[in-house]
Amino acid sequence: MISRTILTGVVAVSLFALSACSWTPGGFLDSSNLQEPQPAQQTAPEIVQVQPIDAGYFSHVSLQASPAQSCPLTFTCLTPKARVAYDYRIGPGDQLQIIVWDHPELTSQGGAGAGGAGGTPPLPTLPSGGATAGGGTSTAASPSTSQAVTGGGEPGGLTLRVANNGTVFFPRVGRIKVLGMTAEQVQARLTAGLAKTIRNPQLDVRITGFNSKQVQVLGDVRTPQAQPITDVPLTIIDALNRAGGAPPDADLQNVGITRDGKRYQVDVASILDDGNVQQNVVLDDGDIIDVPDRTNSRVFVLGEITRPSIVPMNRGKLTLADALTSSGSIDSHTSNPHVIYVIRGVDPQPGPNGTVKTKMRMPDVYRLDMTQVDALMLMTQFQLQPRDVVYVQIAQSARFNRLLDLITPSLQTLFFTKELAP
Repeated sequence: MISRTILTGVVAVSLFALSACSWTPGGFLDSSNLQEPQPAQQTAPEIVQVQPIDAGYFSHVSLQASPAQSCPLTFTCLTPKARVAYDYRIGPGDQLQIIVWDHPELTSQGGAGAGGAGGTPPLPTLPSGGATAGGGTSTAASPSTSQAVTGGGEPGGLTLRVANNGTVFFPRVGRIKVLGMTAEQVQARLTAGLAKTIRNPQLDVRITGFNSKQVQVLGDVRTPQAQPITDVPLTIIDALNRAGGAPPDADLQNVGITRDGKRYQVDVASILDDGNVQQNVVLDDGDIIDVPDRTNSRVFVLGEITRPSIVPMNRGKLTLADALTSSGSIDSHTSNPHVIYVIRGVDPQPGPNGTVKTKMRMPDVYRLDMTQVDALMLMTQFQLQPRDVVYVQIAQSARFNRLLDLITPSLQTLFFTKELAP
């Protein structure tokens, strides 16, 4: 009778404790003032088909060869044909070096000849052995092979800086507009202007200072900096090399180029790994190159795993074997080796003008059975994608043991209470 009374009291105290759970220690959130919206219509969940990761899967995937990525829209990629067609266009701040053969008075600074005062023309370069110390005669080089030199033996010429309005001033020609022109076009323009006062003028125009065009290289590179665009086409590979290269944690598969306020994605990793020149973009003035880290290129490994973790991808590549190994492999005591899921629900899709956007959709689910003989080989061949979830299923016996762990303290309490009752 007394034991029944004690047992009834224990049950009553337990029910009271459950009803007054706010008195118990630990975290507790009062949900009395929270209300969730009711779904408008209850719909049956869609059935998700599971694709086994076996030899049949890889034979099907091998038939779908991934197409080579082409050059993004609105961009020019460096090919042999594009290299030949490339021309640098002069802009404000650039420096031009102009030489007029046989007329040093036009290209000397301040109207004085490079060889001395009063406009004395410099001597032409003599061929090797063409003159002796004793004053022997020699023939001067022809205009096609002669070179105007300064008193120090360096190439002479008049250096002009392009004004902000895109013009330069040259003697006997006046002020001309050179904005947007190539060096050859400026040479033709000056030749036509000097032909009015000089018979058959011969000019050489070079761009010696590139100050009007530049790009910005930012993000996960060793030396972020602005880089000038010169008469040699500047590609995205050149810009990254000049910035010191990218560290190991850089995501070269998703390098961005911002042009005219829009960001375009370029796969630099395919250039380095596969030699895909169709991604080696030629940069233009004002482009911003940003190299992200691998924050978005990662895979989540969850479930019955030794160390559930986030595994970053290396240049956009990671196999299922790499992900499981980096997380310490599956738990041999609680995992079900027959069921290892790969859940893929984020689909990167090409957007307008070469942009990339992500779209949520019904997940694709793949299952690997590690008890099969070829499972280890299949793990090394299955390529994961960014934001994939690898989930290792729990074994049924482990679920039962965890249930026992939850109810055992309550059973022990009731047992010892009964034993203590007289």
